[in-house]
Amino acid sequence: MAREPSPTVSRRRLAAELRRLREDAQVTGTQVAQVLDGSSSKVSRMEKAQVIAHKDDVALLADFYHVSPAARAELLALAEEAEGKGWWDALDSISESYANFIGLESGAETIFTWQNVIFPGLLQTSDYARALIGFGDAWSALSPAQTERLVRVRARRAGVLEEANPPQLTVLLEESVLMRRFGSPEVMHDQLRHVLDVATRPNVSVRVVPLERSSPFHSFVLLKFPQRKGLGDMHDDLVYIENATGAIFDENEEHTFAYERVFFQVSTAALSEEDSLKLIGEHAR
Repeated sequence: MAREPSPTVSRRRLAAELRRLREDAQVTGTQVAQVLDGSSSKVSRMEKAQVIAHKDDVALLADFYHVSPAARAELLALAEEAEGKGWWDALDSISESYANFIGLESGAETIFTWQNVIFPGLLQTSDYARALIGFGDAWSALSPAQTERLVRVRARRAGVLEEANPPQLTVLLEESVLMRRFGSPEVMHDQLRHVLDVATRPNVSVRVVPLERSSPFHSFVLLKFPQRKGLGDMHDDLVYIENATGAIFDENEEHTFAYERVFFQVSTAALSEEDSLKLIGEHAR
């Protein structure tokens, strides 16, 4: 059984398809706006996934572009999915960029992540996340209630690993992540044991890169998306990088390919899964 499609991914895929159809037809946004009895700015926002392209508008555009019945059905299916709401859409406690990332993560088929500072969000316990978020309180001035909301969001994100047909998660951890303490020794012990538990799932792989073999590249997440008949890839590969001032989404094909090469280069220095889990267990003890 397939996972429910992510509205975020469907919205972006529909936007890309509408833009492609307009460019192939060699018409302007103004001409398309006349078909929709709207403005060219509306067309531009639809093609950038900044607003939802509703089914009625998509039906008009399918007729205008003279698409085949099969293509029309695909567009209308995307429009219906795009109009849906993910659980993250109802949250006012997170930034728009974070909500976009959750929506993309929830629709990914494969997740590669290299982490050299902290455990990735999908592997964090609530206590570890709470200690980690609290570490930045002096800078962000988060209230206890705001912190708890973010902790719950992180915990809910991890639920994607238990859904039907879950994504394949491959994690590379620098050994220092096992040593860097956030919270009490008990918090760290439970965090390490949690990683060991999650790593037993068939869709999760965790490997440790020893300090003497580590990489100078900063942490990143690489998302890859499923294919759909008639549409191909639901989304281009995407790299997500967090920093002190926000987050970066990079969909440039050359850049994502470079990050994929970096990931597999780092993986050649990692311990085997078996040896990695032994090392994590030693740190837990």
